[in-house]
Amino acid sequence: MSPAAAREPEGQATPPPPDDAAVDEEQRPPAAAEPPPRPEVGGVGFVATSAPPPMPGAVSTGISFWVGSLAAGLLAAGSIVRSQPQLRDRFAAEVVERDPTTTLATAQDAASVLVWIMVGGLVLVWLVHLVLVLRTAGGHGGARWGLILLGLLGAAIVVVVQDVLADSDVSMIRDLNRVALLAQAGLALIGSIILAARPAGRWFKELRRRR
Repeated sequence: MSPAAAREPEGQATPPPPDDAAVDEEQRPPAAAEPPPRPEVGGVGFVATSAPPPMPGAVSTGISFWVGSLAAGLLAAGSIVRSQPQLRDRFAAEVVERDPTTTLATAQDAASVLVWIMVGGLVLVWLVHLVLVLRTAGGHGGARWGLILLGLLGAAIVVVVQDVLADSDVSMIRDLNRVALLAQAGLALIGSIILAARPAGRWFKELRRRR
């Protein structure tokens, strides 16, 4: 008997070949877990807590008065520049009347400098108010209080300036410098009072709480 034909010892049976399906099942990576369902966004009961509250009427009204004040300030500055020669001559005549030793040319130079200083001061105040109005409209509470305080102070300064620029020979209705300056001060005062009211304050507090 050849060795190839020798029988295998009893009890040592040849293991069966592996099943291809079982091997594939063992080598297959585990299935990825399904992601949890996304929360529902929208619907009747959904409220976007990050959305800012709408601007109340008190704030929009106060800002509207301030925009009108800025427009009146531009009109006043343009009117003063247009009437600069008349103002210079009138101021120079008053200086010469009080001090006859002063020459007319010197008085006119001083009066011209005074007029341009007033115009520059009005423009500077106008620019500061413009920045504060824009930031207040953007919901900045600090700009709101700055606008209120500087608005009251600016209104007082404008009243003093219009009294200096007033022409006694012309009625107040026909004096464009005075009318524009008084309109600027009045609109700024009304706008400041409205912005300082409680409804406006609640809106700014809510914006500060959400930020």
